[in-house]
Amino acid sequence: MQLQMEMDVAEGINDALKVLHLLWKVERQADPIHLGRSQFRQKDSSNDVKPQSWRDGVFANATACLENFKLKIAELPIEERLNIYNDTIGSVQIDNVKCCIFIEITNCLFHQAVYALQNNDFKKAIYVLKETFFPLNETNRIRKGVTVIEAEARILEEDVFMHSCMAESVQAREIGDGLFRKVLLDEEKLNMDMVYEMIDWYKQAILRTREVTEVELEAIALSRMGRVYDKILKLKYKAKEYLMRSIQLAHSMHPRTFHGEDWFMECSDTLERYQKETVQEEDSKWQKEKEELMKELSKEMKDIERNDKKDSEDFLKFIYKCFPPKNPEHKLLGIPRKKGIHLESSLLKKILQKAIVHFHPDRVNADKHGKAWKVIAEEITKCLTRRYECLK
Repeated sequence: MQLQMEMDVAEGINDALKVLHLLWKVERQADPIHLGRSQFRQKDSSNDVKPQSWRDGVFANATACLENFKLKIAELPIEERLNIYNDTIGSVQIDNVKCCIFIEITNCLFHQAVYALQNNDFKKAIYVLKETFFPLNETNRIRKGVTVIEAEARILEEDVFMHSCMAESVQAREIGDGLFRKVLLDEEKLNMDMVYEMIDWYKQAILRTREVTEVELEAIALSRMGRVYDKILKLKYKAKEYLMRSIQLAHSMHPRTFHGEDWFMECSDTLERYQKETVQEEDSKWQKEKEELMKELSKEMKDIERNDKKDSEDFLKFIYKCFPPKNPEHKLLGIPRKKGIHLESSLLKKILQKAIVHFHPDRVNADKHGKAWKVIAEEITKCLTRRYECLK
C-alpha cells in the first residue's frame, strides 16, 4: 500500500516535470536571453522584433502549461508542492509566469498557516504567515500590469494580514493566560509587575483583533481582562465594564450563540453574581433605613396593626381613608357603606387585588413621596396580600 502511494507520487512528479520542460521551451521562444549571442545580435541588427500579438500568444501558451503543471502536482502534500515550486521558480524567465508561481507559493504557505491556526499552533501560524511576505513582495515587484495577478495578490495580502492579526491576538491571549495561572496559583504574594504585564498582553490581544474586526476574538480577550479585575485586582466596576462589553459583542453576532463556550459562561456567571450582590447590598441598606423609619412611624404601624384585626371591608375603608394612595385616580370602589352587608368572595378578591396594585411599594416614588410613605405602603401591602391569599 505504501509502495503504491510512493509510485503514484513519483508518477505525478514525472508528469509535472514533462509539463515543466514544455514550459521552459515556450519561454525560450519569448525571451531573447535564451537565444545564442550571434542569433540575438542578428535579431537585433535586423530589427526583427516579434509583434505584441505573438508575445501575447506565447504568454498564453506558457500560462496554459503552468495550469497543466499545477494540476499535475495538485494531489501532492503542500510541503512537496512548495519544494517543487521553489525549485522551479529560479528557472522561469517570463515575469508574469513567475508571478503566477509566486502566487501559488503564497497560497501554499497561507493554507499551511490556516491549518496551524485551526489546530491552535499559533506560533507556527505566525512563522508561516511571515514566510509569505517574500513571494508577495516579489509578485508586486515584477508584475507587469496583469489585472488578474494584481487582484489575486491584493486578496492574498488582505487574507495574510487578517490571519496574522488573529494569530498574534491568540498568541498574546495565551501568554496572558499563562501569566494569569502563575499569578493566581503559583505566586505566594501578588506580583504587581506580572499583573501589569498580563494586562498589557490582553490589551495587545484586543487591539490586534480590532485591526481586522474579529469580533469573537475581541470578546474573548475582553472577558480575560474582566477576569483579571474580578479575581486578582478585585475592582468590580472595571471588571463589570469589560465583561459587559464582551457579552454585548457576543450578542452582536446573533443568531450565533456562545452559551456552551467557557469564556461566555464565565462572563455570564460573574455578571449574575454582581447583580445578586448589588441587590443584597441594596436590601441590607434599605432594611437598616427601614428599622429607623419604623421607630418614627410607630403610631401609624400600631393603627394599621389594630385595624388589620377587622374584616376585609372595614380594613379597606380604613386604609383608603387614613392612608389614601398618592395617585388621586386610585379610589376604593365597590365596598357597601351599610354595616352588616358583606361582599361575595369573588368580588372582594378583585377589590383586594386592585388595592394591592394601588399600595404596592414598587410603584412608590420614594424620592417624590418620601421613604416613610414607602414603609407604610409595604406594611399595608403585606396585610392586603395575606387577605387575598386566604380567598384563593
